Formats: sequence, C-alpha cells, structure tokens
Amino acid sequence: MGSLVLVVGSPGTRKEDFLYTLSAKLVKLNGSKLGENQVLPERVWYLTLTTTKDSVQRDVCGKFSEDFCRAFFRRALFRSFWELPESFGDLARWLQQADGKLVKEVKARIFSDLSKFLEREAPNSVLVFLPLNDFAQFFSEGERVEFLAFLEELAEAARRWGFLILASLVPGTLDSSFEANILSKADGLIAFRKDQAPGGRELLVCEKLSGTLLEERCFELESGKEGVELKPLTCLS
Repeated sequence: MGSLVLVVGSPGTRKEDFLYTLSAKLVKLNGSKLGENQVLPERVWYLTLTTTKDSVQRDVCGKFSEDFCRAFFRRALFRSFWELPESFGDLARWLQQADGKLVKEVKARIFSDLSKFLEREAPNSVLVFLPLNDFAQFFSEGERVEFLAFLEELAEAARRWGFLILASLVPGTLDSSFEANILSKADGLIAFRKDQAPGGRELLVCEKLSGTLLEERCFELESGKEGVELKPLTCLS
C-alpha cells in the first residue's frame, strides 16, 4: 500500500477533518489485514513544523464527539521537527526576516532529523505531513529542485517499505510552478472543493486514485460528531 498521497484544499475545506477521520479509523484497525497481501499500518504519525499538537487537539475536540477525541489522541502520535519563535506570527514572516545562515542551519537540522525519523518509524506507519507547505517554504527558488528530489525519494521509500504518506497541501501559498511540480510527484491526489451551485456541497475528488485507499473518484462530504462521511457521486467530466 506504499504511496505518497497529496490532500489538497484551501482553508475552510474539510481536508483536515477528512485526515482526522481517516487517521482515527486506521489506528482503530491497526495491524488488521486489508487483503491477502496487505496489512493496515500500526501507527499514525502527524509530522509538523508550525502546527502544534495543542492546536490539533482544540480542532479535533471542538468538532467531534468526546469519544472520537479520546480515541484519536490515545493512538495518534505527533512529532514536531521545529518550533516557530513566539515573536513571529507565521513561518513566511520568520523566513523573510531571519538571517540566511540561520535559515540554512534550521533547514539542515529539520531534514536531517526527518530522515532519521523516517528510517526508524516509517515502516508500518501512516505519516501525515501537516501541512507540507511548511516544509517546502524552507527551500528558496534556487533550492526547489532539492525539495522535489526529497519528495521523489520519499515516494520511492514509501513504495519500497510499504508505508503511506498523506501530505496536506494548501494551494496558492507557494509559487505556482513549484506547486505544480510538487503535485506531479504524488502517486495519489485528493482535492477538496465546493460545488459551483448556490449553497454548493463540499466535494472530495480523487484526481489520482493510486494509493488513496478509496474505490470511487468523487464524493460529497458530510460532517458529524463521529467524523466525516463520504457519499459516492458520479464525477462530471
């Protein structure tokens, strides 16, 4: 089941809710057989830079039931590779104002620690990058080929070792050509969007189905206290 799947949606869509729900279901079934030659992962790791476990806990427990919240945090694991200085409101501002040498040192430390973590923890796991944008922003225009090479190596490792990567991506925050190149590296691509009709439904569309664990391409999303439910739809071309 090894693959790199990008989960793409603007702020306000339910992409995080979908990830929380999928994570909760996977950790509940940890180690179960999916098929004759497939076993579900034993662990779900959330990999972050500026997103904190506390902020995820507030989000999950504010949207879903107490039982869902308790079960989620009993089994989901968190690994932060860096902490944004409190005096800065967001990563982009820190990257603009920090000394270039310091940025390179922090980036080197983050990706060194990430590589060691992946070697140790990735097999038999689901890895959720929340969001991938934070990791990508550390690469300047002249360094973007390095990040794309990292994604290629990550996808290859996932296929070789049989782990699943779900990487949340917020569109429009990176250079358009850089974003397009990132999208091209994914085995699977799940996009969240609003139906164009008035009061439109929120839709999940699998633009690349490989590795997504989904059997249909289009769904309507419905949220409840026990997570997000997917209702299959007929895709319009």
